[in-house]
Amino acid sequence: MNYWDKKLIREQLDKKLSKLRPILNMPVPKGGWVKTIREALGMTTYELAKRTDLDQSRISRIESSEAKQEIKLSTLKKMADGLGVKFVYGFVPEHDLEEIVRQQAMKIAKKRLSRVDHSMKLELQGVSEEEQEKALNDLIDKILIEEPKNFWDQ
Repeated sequence: MNYWDKKLIREQLDKKLSKLRPILNMPVPKGGWVKTIREALGMTTYELAKRTDLDQSRISRIESSEAKQEIKLSTLKKMADGLGVKFVYGFVPEHDLEEIVRQQAMKIAKKRLSRVDHSMKLELQGVSEEEQEKALNDLIDKILIEEPKNFWDQ
């Protein structure tokens, strides 16, 4: 898959994921979602245990595990089913994926240009800021198109 195909995929995914960004500011309840929703429904741990075919003590351990972020996704799905709600799992980038990729390319480009600029200054051939900016943008584009194998290692 070439750069343009990957860019198109990122842009399409960015459109979908951008709708989820408002949830980034929603804090997870201190006791976790399972306990919070169970209590909001007025459901006891005993009632949730019956609905999930688990022991009541297991429900308490699950709620504790979720609060500590030490819980399996399959367990959260089972709890959601028992609570009568939908379990949703996903990743919501804080920035567009395309921007994340471009920032990484910029990091690589700046590293490369700093070596070149340093040696040019040693030879008293420093370039203007405008020329540096153009060179940086050209190098970013080149890096994105070439897709070096160690792109994310830098």
